[in-house]
Amino acid sequence: MESGKNYIHGSAAPKIEYDVYEENKVLKAKKTQRSNNKAKLKMVFAIFLVFIAGSAVMLRYTMITQINYSIDSRNKEYARISNENAKLEIAIQQEMDLVKVKEIAESKLGMHKPDKYQIVYVNIPRENLSIVSEKYKEKSSGEEVLKSVLNKLEELVALLY
Repeated sequence: MESGKNYIHGSAAPKIEYDVYEENKVLKAKKTQRSNNKAKLKMVFAIFLVFIAGSAVMLRYTMITQINYSIDSRNKEYARISNENAKLEIAIQQEMDLVKVKEIAESKLGMHKPDKYQIVYVNIPRENLSIVSEKYKEKSSGEEVLKSVLNKLEELVALLY
């Protein structure tokens, strides 16, 4: 059999076009009300989703703005500290002037250059003397180094057991 609009699929009985909702006004009004309620619910849900998405975007931009303000304030603080540091370096360089140091030493601390009889010259020998320990002299040979390494390993094994 054909599966057209006029027949029920799988039988020879004609399809009856009867819609209860078309003839009864009360049922028709309820059907339209239900479809309108579904549409209203979908619209409210869509508006709610748009509101949530908009809130998320606004929250993100407020966080970005807050971070930018924080970065800007830190940059200003860094510039202020950097300028203060430069000023302090200049002040230190001005205070380190030898003439000024000499003046402060003479006036405030009561220092003066030594007289000729106060100067004592010390002779320093030109050769460099260094004292080498006996243990270092012993370790200088190759066999001694190997023996000391073995001794250290034996001490380590003794500590482990």
